Amino acid sequence: MTTRLDAPVGIVGAGPVGLITALRLAGLGVPSVLLESDPHLVKQGSKACLIQGDVLEVLDKVGCARTIAEEGVTWTVARTYVRNQEIRAAEYPRGQGFGPFVNISQHRIEQVLAEAVEAEPLCDLRWGHRVTGLAQDADSVTARVVTELGEEDLVFTHLVACDGVRSGLRDLVGVEWTGYTHQDRFLITDIKAELPLAKERHFHYDPVFNPGRQLVMHPQPDDIWRIDWQLPPDADIEAERADGRFDQRVRAVIGDVPYEVDWVSTYRFHQRVVDRLRVGRVLFAGDAAHALPPYGSRGMNSGIQDADNLAWKIALVRSGVVGEELLETYHRERYAAALENLRVTEATIRFMVPPNRLRRWTRAVLLRLSRTLGPARKHVNSGRMAEPYTYTDSPLVRTGHPLLGAFAPDGPVVVDGRQTRLRTLLGAGFVGLVFASDASEAADVAEAAWARPWDVPARLVAVLPPGASADGLSPEITVATAVDDALEVYGTGWWLVRPDGHLAARDGLGESFPSALRASAGIVGSGLVNERSGQ
Repeated sequence: MTTRLDAPVGIVGAGPVGLITALRLAGLGVPSVLLESDPHLVKQGSKACLIQGDVLEVLDKVGCARTIAEEGVTWTVARTYVRNQEIRAAEYPRGQGFGPFVNISQHRIEQVLAEAVEAEPLCDLRWGHRVTGLAQDADSVTARVVTELGEEDLVFTHLVACDGVRSGLRDLVGVEWTGYTHQDRFLITDIKAELPLAKERHFHYDPVFNPGRQLVMHPQPDDIWRIDWQLPPDADIEAERADGRFDQRVRAVIGDVPYEVDWVSTYRFHQRVVDRLRVGRVLFAGDAAHALPPYGSRGMNSGIQDADNLAWKIALVRSGVVGEELLETYHRERYAAALENLRVTEATIRFMVPPNRLRRWTRAVLLRLSRTLGPARKHVNSGRMAEPYTYTDSPLVRTGHPLLGAFAPDGPVVVDGRQTRLRTLLGAGFVGLVFASDASEAADVAEAAWARPWDVPARLVAVLPPGASADGLSPEITVATAVDDALEVYGTGWWLVRPDGHLAARDGLGESFPSALRASAGIVGSGLVNERSGQ
């Protein structure tokens, strides 16, 4: 290959997706330059206000999850109301890690990530840098950048476009922005108030304070509440703020509780995706690649998963182990994830905002029935919450087990006398998890895995039952002792986990560990020798 490996990766956009892309690349030893057109971090209301627990695992890989989880509001119940009557309380298990959902403003997430980026030697964050032109060839990408000092050309091995829903890079590259923008307007108001409400998600259909439409409330830290109204076509929020009707609007929801306005904005949501997430050495991620309604909180969460999927693939390509074709799997996997998100959110929107008279009548009947008839309630769609995508149709993922392609299940383990979680052992590279009944069985599996050369670095982790001894295992194997039966879902034998935490292959499918490792890294043939041998 003739790629200029002395050049960094370029990232355009210092939102959460761009920032986590830079940090994940740095964790894999890849330098990056992050270009942001704004002169500094700008607060724009709460914007995204929820991070899903599995997505926090991505931030945990770069040391940022704990701060966000501790500052945020963790919740486990989503309540749905019709005409102010609660019809459903969906409960989500807390799980082993950070809880199912943590509410915190996007701005605060950006602050935490930006501080980590600025402290990381492999990350170069440049404010006030606007990309106005792009050129690429077989070896590199050149970005024309405008700053207050003038223009300059910057050369990168790859460029990741994370410049948001109004991405200028889409036009520069020429990708198609497929889908539509919804015509209904919505109002976001963040208020500071001590409300007598459980700090959970509250979704209202046809409430007395927004008749015929819906409203959702999300708690934030420091007694901030986000209230999101669907607006009638003739609503004029600026006029409402001027003549006092805005206060009446808020009071209709919260009553006489004192409050302060923290943020007000209106928006129209999008249902869009680019036709190509990869064009040569330019890759699209986050809202630059796909735009979604807020219901279900799939926007920022899926964007962070884009970054986690892409970072290890760029790192592997730059290492010379595999060619640029590996990056095509980024498009294939994350485009499929975007389509799934669009499918889910489209079903929600067609229920929330019925497109024709028949659907409006059907929804009205269903909502009315849901107040008294239990079976009708499961059909009231208030948004299916975000969850990691399972790569069921990827050339990098084997088939033959329902867990393959999924985010690796978690469970408590003890490592070196300290209790932690299995997922904390993942993320730095490929990991082979060896589930065995004792040390002898784990050693046999490990020796079989080491019997042939590996083409890409990987670590082995032996997961043993509670109380099992690790005597006889090589010191090159990390030993994790299970605390309970949470990890029994894996069975016995080895599993291969990708750097993004998804299960790629498993024992018992007629494939050796080295062969599975090569295939899951997109390698054709053999290149490097076994890292264990030091050769």
